[in-house]
Amino acid sequence: MSKLAKAFDTMSQDDDRFANVLMKALEDKNLEGFDYLEFKQSVAKLMEIGMDHDTALKAAFATGSTAGLTLEKLVKTARYYTEVLQDEKSKFMNSMEKHLMSNVEGKAKETGELKKKIANWEAKIEQLKAEVEKAKARIESADELINTAKNKASQNQKGFDDALEVITSAIRQDVTDITRVLG
Repeated sequence: MSKLAKAFDTMSQDDDRFANVLMKALEDKNLEGFDYLEFKQSVAKLMEIGMDHDTALKAAFATGSTAGLTLEKLVKTARYYTEVLQDEKSKFMNSMEKHLMSNVEGKAKETGELKKKIANWEAKIEQLKAEVEKAKARIESADELINTAKNKASQNQKGFDDALEVITSAIRQDVTDITRVLG
């Protein structure tokens, strides 16, 4: 952990990687000389040795003033570092937006396409179900026609066989009678 991170007590953060990014940005943009960042580090060190906050502020300012720090410079540089952090926020937001665009929107597009495919497949399934039902109805109708035709054929066979038997019996009877009477 950097001295600067200790000064800002970023340890209370659940995820300090963001605090580390911000601390690095502050360190990278640190102005020359004793300014707000050095003042903040001095206050933190003085509080570490047991000094109360207000006394630490006064002592750090007194030390800094020997190196040219004024109240105006302290406030001005504190605002400057706030702007540095706001620039980091803008960079972060741009990065997040790009991340969302590539990951979230890409996935949203993919799921949208899958939903369309599913809808098409479901429509095809319904169409196939309808075709299956039509085919089943045709089979049922054909089965009825087949059974009707078989029954009709069976009835015709029986009718033919009955008529054949009657006529054949009559001819046999005639042959028997002719042979008996004429022969």
